[in-house]
Amino acid sequence: MVIGNSILIAIKMVIVGHQKQLWFLQAAQESGRLGHAFIFSGPDETGKKTAALEWLSGIFGVPLSAGTAHPDFLFVAPLFDEKTEKIAKEITVDQIRGLIRKLSLKPSLGKYMAAVIDGAHLMNAEAQNALLKTLEEPPGDALIILIARNSQRLLETIRSRCQTMQFGLAGAKELEIMAKDLVSNGAIKSGEDILKEAVDLSFGRPGRLVKFIADPSLIEKRRADAKEFARIAKSDLAEKFIYAAKVAESENAVETIEIWQYYFRNLLLEALNPAKVAPCDPARCDLGKTEPQFAFSKAKANPLTAEKISAILKKIHALSVTLQTTNASPKLAIENFMLDL
Repeated sequence: MVIGNSILIAIKMVIVGHQKQLWFLQAAQESGRLGHAFIFSGPDETGKKTAALEWLSGIFGVPLSAGTAHPDFLFVAPLFDEKTEKIAKEITVDQIRGLIRKLSLKPSLGKYMAAVIDGAHLMNAEAQNALLKTLEEPPGDALIILIARNSQRLLETIRSRCQTMQFGLAGAKELEIMAKDLVSNGAIKSGEDILKEAVDLSFGRPGRLVKFIADPSLIEKRRADAKEFARIAKSDLAEKFIYAAKVAESENAVETIEIWQYYFRNLLLEALNPAKVAPCDPARCDLGKTEPQFAFSKAKANPLTAEKISAILKKIHALSVTLQTTNASPKLAIENFMLDL
């Protein structure tokens, strides 16, 4: 049997660190103890959505994706706003009401009606309250999976009516194996020379690793982001605040902040073990220069102490948690961090 690239990638992502979750769901289904509603909670691009779709695909007997047209399946996510040409920042009550209407119907082809809400933490208050009524009295043939970056952004009454399954970051070794398998099996056409850097920049996220290997230009963009931050870190406060506003308004602010972590982590390693800093890899250096593009090893002595760098890393982590788990103003939170930089 020939497996298409997209399916093979999905399988690889599912088995990276999430076997226990899928085994639990399978065992509950086979024993007849399967619940109606689940929350798949964890960082973005860790495989939550992929695991949900892969599991439901097994139940339905056909491959399911976000765009699948199936009479018994519905996928809900923030809509594309044609006016702003950006993805909306919330899931509306009208979207949830449409989901509820479909879940009230009898299945056409199988045993279950199923729905996946991707970005469930983005449901506004009215949408969450509308969904709550269905969770309180779920149809007997419905399966609902809420994909959330952080389940604490959901109403406590919703959490109490769902079974929460945590999805964490994958280990570097797991990602290295996954990357090599994807390349060697031909699922993704890319050279092995970028694999280590792709793994490092994935920060434990299988979904992001797939993107980096499939499109190495994304790694180039991360290098550019890192160089920009290295310059901003040494600039005056006015320029830092302009940069803070730019990051806050972007759609990938959390990814940018991870680049800051990567930057200071390398500085910390250099401060702790200056003699062990890896020499420049010619494949990752600009011609005629001795400074790696992404290693952040500096010709000049690092003016920051290991203690200061550690303190900055803790503040970056706190900033990332704040942006992902609260409704705090991204611009204000990033500006506060810049004051300490």
